[in-house]
Amino acid sequence: MKGFLVAIFLFFSIHASAQVFTFECKCEHLAGSDCDICNTNITSRSFHGLLIYRNGTPYKWIDEPYTIRRLSSDAITFQEQIVNPENITIALFQTPFSTMAGYVDSTTCFCNLGGAMDTVVVDTPIIGNGTVGNPITIGQFGADTTMFLHWNGSYWYPSAVKQTWLENDLPYFLNDDDAITGGLPPGKTYLLAQGNTLAMPVGMYKVVIGCGFDCANPIRFFASDASATANGIPVGREYATTNGNIYGILYGFVRAVYAELDNDTLECNTVLPDYIDDPDAIANALVVGDHYTVTSANPYGAPAGVERVVSDATTTEGDAPVCCEENATLPYYNDDTDAIAGGLSAGYYYYLTTANPYGWPRSTKKKIQ
Repeated sequence: MKGFLVAIFLFFSIHASAQVFTFECKCEHLAGSDCDICNTNITSRSFHGLLIYRNGTPYKWIDEPYTIRRLSSDAITFQEQIVNPENITIALFQTPFSTMAGYVDSTTCFCNLGGAMDTVVVDTPIIGNGTVGNPITIGQFGADTTMFLHWNGSYWYPSAVKQTWLENDLPYFLNDDDAITGGLPPGKTYLLAQGNTLAMPVGMYKVVIGCGFDCANPIRFFASDASATANGIPVGREYATTNGNIYGILYGFVRAVYAELDNDTLECNTVLPDYIDDPDAIANALVVGDHYTVTSANPYGAPAGVERVVSDATTTEGDAPVCCEENATLPYYNDDTDAIAGGLSAGYYYYLTTANPYGWPRSTKKKIQ
């Protein structure tokens, strides 16, 4: 009976702090508790966008225009398309919705369009009205898999293209990342292979245009900064540790390729769930590749708030990195106290310095508790 009571206590301790997010499209002046900037001088403010509530309390104000990025882990990232944008990632299980389709549809606001997308007028070759059941796309109009779009003087329309056969000895790759791994530097040409990730015909010419890194691509696993850099991860960008990594920590922990960027400007408080360890995360509907932050009760010896990818010793990829920007990285601090003194607050992420008191490797990613 004593063990049973302890189990009940632990269950309610873990789940009592569960966060539920709800959403409301607002196209009006906000006042009172719904207004994020109101004070004794400001009584209301105009707002067009998505108001996100956490446990019934206004939490995030996502202004139009914004994008909704649906992730493979059954989560959505809401990203403002304005200067100094807000962004937040919320999983399906943290909302009242039962399906991703309902989640996406209910968080799409069109204040500036004056109504729903079912009033959109389209012309050849576009079809659809923009609703979930009838999305806007390019119509087939008699095209087959050998045709391309051709401007006929009035519209873009399917057309056959004359083909010329050329002999060459260029290598085949799936994408730029694959080409770089195969030894091609930026600027070199290759041919797209069968199954390429660009959804393009086999044999089309492609030029390597960059380092191969993209914030939207999966996070990859490496044993060290040197290994990550050699495989196209730029300095300041994130990867996860492999089994047998040089830092002596468990596989799956998120870190950045170190750079002298201790005072960089990226700020991020993307919402990730907190769990004790991978089994606890999986028991709460996460799967291999999902991100979360460990609690103080974790068995890995990590400080509370360190970010981790659900994984095993053979995992090579996970969901795309969070808090990722092409031109900025998170700042470096010794610990939570140091980060708060530097201007951050609870829920924001940073990288650990060499002098951190936790005994964990420099550049480990941590959330302020």
